Amino acid sequence: MKPNYYKYWETCVEFIEKGEIENAENFALNIASTLTVPKDLINKIITVNLKSYEKKIEEKMPDCIQRAKIENSDALCLYYSLDNGWDSIMYICKNYSKGTGDWISNDYTSIIDIGKARGFSGIFKKKAESAFFTDKISSGICILLMLRTTIAFYNVAKKFKDCGLKLCITATESDFVRVI
Repeated sequence: MKPNYYKYWETCVEFIEKGEIENAENFALNIASTLTVPKDLINKIITVNLKSYEKKIEEKMPDCIQRAKIENSDALCLYYSLDNGWDSIMYICKNYSKGTGDWISNDYTSIIDIGKARGFSGIFKKKAESAFFTDKISSGICILLMLRTTIAFYNVAKKFKDCGLKLCITATESDFVRVI
């Protein structure tokens, strides 16, 4: 039976959704080591500066929130593309459902372009060989990259926690992380 490496990411999501960011980070670092991601690569991923990405998101959030309120929407979901240089868009979603991510791609009213996050695309393409949870090393790399991206969004989202919307992030079209 082939291991389900994605389960490790699901554990990180559980920590994040409970606001236990430090536990998510510690878990991800331990799993990456267990999955034999080289220490120098772990350090490289951890030290990528995401402040400009956070700034892009933060600059767009007021527009996203305003549009969501005008469109009488329940949620915002930041989608970032692992395969396309972390190109990111904010889905403004009419409805929200905890059970599945269908509401993101099927029930959005509009989108706002956020831009790309520099630094992770090259790591994903070269070191994970663009493989998404297919083997030990690519899985460890994906967990760290997705965690760092999610934490960058979390850092911005907590500034807007009183906006009245659910704030989520995803790199897939089938699931999401609710940060607020």
